[in-house]
Amino acid sequence: MKVLIVDDEPLILRGLVITISEVAPNGTDIREASNAYEALEMMKKFMPDVTITDLHMPEKNGFELIEEARQEGYCDRFIILTGYDEFEYVRQALRSGVVDYLLKPLDKEEITNLLIRIKDELPVTSDAEYSRHVDRLLAYLHSNFRQDLSLDHLAEQMMLHPNYISSLFKKETGDTFVNFLNGLRIREAQKLLRTKPHLTVAAIGEQVGFHDKHYFTKVFKKYTGMTPSLYREEEQMKRSGADETC
Repeated sequence: MKVLIVDDEPLILRGLVITISEVAPNGTDIREASNAYEALEMMKKFMPDVTITDLHMPEKNGFELIEEARQEGYCDRFIILTGYDEFEYVRQALRSGVVDYLLKPLDKEEITNLLIRIKDELPVTSDAEYSRHVDRLLAYLHSNFRQDLSLDHLAEQMMLHPNYISSLFKKETGDTFVNFLNGLRIREAQKLLRTKPHLTVAAIGEQVGFHDKHYFTKVFKKYTGMTPSLYREEEQMKRSGADETC
């Protein structure tokens, strides 16, 4: 099991790491981060099974960290650890779908039982099962990338946990689920921009799974360095130049 601990107070962070190292199930890999930005960067490679995070941190708080991490597919399980026992925080935590809301100082028995429960929920697969899951997921994405897809949708279709799917994508492709899916869509969009001059940019975006033209343009530019319209113009110029030399 992989655990990420996030707290902006160095002494508290160190204490949490020591305590959780003592009580976590055998084989638990524990990493630490001192703020939300550091945590998000670490998540890209580490892909934790559960993140234990403080709420009150500078620049980006714990709820914002949870929201962004979920959007990017970095982690799906979160435990909030805070010194504030306020109803509004508890209510927001419940809305965020966190595993639990714990108060400082950390209760060893409480966190022990919680980590054991989380580990028991994690899928245990053989190499053969892992390979089968990879093949099924990639085949499904290549066939259905034009549809509205999410980790929850994939989890339902594959009968796997969303966090397991996130980890699998990272291990197998070196990328997150969102980036992998967008890569498929942009490659198909490039092909359509080259071969379907009668289709508008918005129509092509729709065909590859982007229902917002502005978001399609933003993602396309992120992956190719140019807008869809400019890409189409450049490809047409290349083709015209090739025709003239023939």
